[in-house]
Amino acid sequence: QSVSSSDGQTTGGCTKTRTRTWFATDGCGNATSTSRTVTWTDDTQAPVITVTGHNGNNLGCNPTEAAILAAFGTASATDNCTNPQSVSSSDGQTTGGCTKTRTRTWFATDACGNSSSTSRTVTWTDDTQAPVITVTGHNGNNLGCNPTEAAILAAFRTASATDNCTNPQSVSSSDGQTTGTCTRTRTRTWFATDACGNASSTSRTVTWTSDTQAPNITVVGHNGNNLGCNPT
Repeated sequence: QSVSSSDGQTTGGCTKTRTRTWFATDGCGNATSTSRTVTWTDDTQAPVITVTGHNGNNLGCNPTEAAILAAFGTASATDNCTNPQSVSSSDGQTTGGCTKTRTRTWFATDACGNSSSTSRTVTWTDDTQAPVITVTGHNGNNLGCNPTEAAILAAFRTASATDNCTNPQSVSSSDGQTTGTCTRTRTRTWFATDACGNASSTSRTVTWTSDTQAPNITVVGHNGNNLGCNPT
């Protein structure tokens, strides 16, 4: 007689099964059956990648290569059904001028071929150049005779600073001691530091003559006050 069959319900979550049973009965009413069960994995979800140990997006100034790599942290993957293969990663090129960035992308694929990826970008400042200090409005190195204190200070004029990457902090200055006797000098030094700690300085010296004493006149060859008779 012809063989009939009946399929059972599909059961399971990630691992699914279904059973088919075949039936046959001969002309004398003797019946038999046999079954076969098939199993498969039902997984259409990609692995979930988790990145841990991140040190922050901005690494500050001039980090070492080791610090950059450490900032990315580590990654692991989990899957709803199958154990994902080991997580791999790829680093992109470092881009930018003063502000540099680099991106790392992690990849994971489960046993059913579902794949996922996630990325993390770190940023830092690449600045090893000190600020450039410009002194403006200088009135000359030699201030002449007996300048006032105000004139000496004014002769130094003002200074400003620029930087190739970061805005430098305000420019500070320090005046040295006045040295010399008749010819006197004083030096002012300006200082500037950028946001990455690169420091520079520049100096200007002014000179003047300090002399408030009149000349002493000496007369030589005098023969006396009384010239006698009939001097020529």
